[in-house]
Amino acid sequence: MSPDRLALLRAIEFLAPLDDETLAELAGRAGVARCAAGRIIVGELESGADVFVVLGGRAEVVVEPHGGARRVLHTLGPGSAFGEMASLTGELRSATVVAVDDVELLVIRDADFDRLRERRPEVAVALLRMLGNRLVDTDRAIDALLAAPGPDAAAAAPASPAAGSIRRVWRELVVNHHHDLPFLTLAAFVITLVAIRLTVYLAFRLDVAPRGVLRTAYTSGFALVFVSAAAAVLAFRPAVRKLVALAYGVGVALIFNELGVTLAFDIFFKDIHTPDPDVAFDIERLYRRTEPVRAIAIGLVVLIQAVYLRPFYRRVWFIARTRVRRWFVRR
Repeated sequence: MSPDRLALLRAIEFLAPLDDETLAELAGRAGVARCAAGRIIVGELESGADVFVVLGGRAEVVVEPHGGARRVLHTLGPGSAFGEMASLTGELRSATVVAVDDVELLVIRDADFDRLRERRPEVAVALLRMLGNRLVDTDRAIDALLAAPGPDAAAAAPASPAAGSIRRVWRELVVNHHHDLPFLTLAAFVITLVAIRLTVYLAFRLDVAPRGVLRTAYTSGFALVFVSAAAAVLAFRPAVRKLVALAYGVGVALIFNELGVTLAFDIFFKDIHTPDPDVAFDIERLYRRTEPVRAIAIGLVVLIQAVYLRPFYRRVWFIARTRVRRWFVRR
C-alpha cells in the first residue's frame, strides 16, 4: 500500500491506533469504488453497514427534514470516513452522503470491520468515544436552539423535526428489527380488552342485551383467532401480515375477556340456577368478579411491551419531551 493511502487511513480517528501492518491488511481486503459528481453514495434510512473512506474528491453529508429544505451537515474530504456507526449499531443510515466531485472510496465490508473490532478492541473503544462525543454535541445543539429562540435559531432548526422523527424511529427500531408484528398484537390485545370492558359495562348500565354482547364477543374472538391462525401460515404482503397480527390480538383479548369456561357456558344458556333457588342468577356479578385478573393481564402486557421495545419508547419520549420544551420556549 502506498504511503499516501496509509497516511489517509491513519488520519481516521478510529483507525489511528492500528499499526501499519494491520492497516495494510485492512486496505488489502477492502474494495475501491468510484462515484461521479452528484451521485448519492448512501441514502438516509437506507440499510447497509459497510464503512467508506474517502481517498479522493469531496462528498457532503446531508439530511432532508420533513417539510424542510435540504441541509448540509458537513463536507468530507480525503481521509474522512463514514458508515462506521451503522456498522457498529446495525441501524439504518442516519444521513445521505452525496458526491460533490468525482469521488474515490475505499469500501470496508461490514464483516471485515466486525472482525477488526474483535481483534483490536481499541478500535471499538475509539468508536464508542466518537459516538459519545456526537451525542454530547447533539445535546448541546438542541439546548442551544431551545435556549436562544429567534429568527436565526428558527432558520437553523430543521422544519418540523418531530413530524417525521417518530416515523423514522419506528422504522429503525421496530420495523427494521422485525418487532412490528408483536407490537401490533400486544397493542391490539390491550386496546381491545379495555374497549370490550367498557362496552360490557355500558351494556349492563343501560341494560342493552349484556348477555348478547358477551356472547358475540366470545364467538367473535374464537373466529378471529382461528382465521388469523390459519392465515398466518400463508405468505402475505407486509400490510396483510399486520392485519393478521391485529386480528389475532383482538381475538385473544375477546376470548380472555370471558375468563374461562364457566362464564362462557353461563352466557349461552338462559336457564341458569344458583344453589339457592331463591337467589337470582347475576351474570354481571359473575363478570365483575374477575376484574382484577383483567387489570393484572393488561398491566403485564403493557410491561412486557415496554421492556421489549424499550429503545423505541425511550426515543419517542425524548422526541416528545423536545417537542414540548420547544413549544413552551416559543410561547
